[in-house]
Amino acid sequence: MATFPTLLLNARRATLALLAASLMPPVWATNETSAGAPGLALFSSMSPGRALGAWQFQPVRGAKHRTLYSLVRDDDIGSTVLEATADAAAGALIWRFDADARVDSILRFMWKPGGLIASSDPKSKAGDDYVARIYITFAYDRDRASAREKAENAIAHMLYGETPPHAALSYVFTHKAALGATFANPYTTRVKMIVVDADPQSVGQWKRFVRNIYDDYKRAFGEEPTRISGIAIMVDTDNTGEKASARFGDITLGPK
Repeated sequence: MATFPTLLLNARRATLALLAASLMPPVWATNETSAGAPGLALFSSMSPGRALGAWQFQPVRGAKHRTLYSLVRDDDIGSTVLEATADAAAGALIWRFDADARVDSILRFMWKPGGLIASSDPKSKAGDDYVARIYITFAYDRDRASAREKAENAIAHMLYGETPPHAALSYVFTHKAALGATFANPYTTRVKMIVVDADPQSVGQWKRFVRNIYDDYKRAFGEEPTRISGIAIMVDTDNTGEKASARFGDITLGPK
């Protein structure tokens, strides 16, 4: 399970549990961001087996096992990449920062899926697992929050000392939805999934992507985005209990 980056995922789970509601996936918190859009993850400049620098592991509440992330050398492209493996597991790598989505709007990334999740289902909670996801989170804005969201976020802040994001975009690889499809995550309408790769033949192949996150946000949510609060990478199979892996190359965010 995993959708909203992991205090909206963790926070909403714990929050709604306290409110006697059903479990929600965790969400990534938006506090303690660094100023300005970073160059982001140039994994190619790192050494295999070394620490991941500014990237932090974010567990998914309720997941019994953690997705494993490590730097490895990929012979296909001849450089260091991030490898993620999940065996009935979940968890994300997240980098928190502050940036303006209207200025730093162009996201570039690449991945190599290691396989397919046979029983995944993008429209159900039981099937909400992906071989590869990249999230962009957008900072909480009290002025836009509903009364329910304000109450949930107040509890989340009390529990975790942090506030869930306002919304998130999740760029995903799945062979169970059409290329270009955009839909709400089954756990929350504040996370919109965008299928950027739907070809089973992508397995074992490097694919490159360029997205305008400002335009994607406006199409997905029909509103102006709040400020960017972070980016996250995830491979997860905690719902389906299957195994999955993917490799991720350099990720950059910047102006047009």
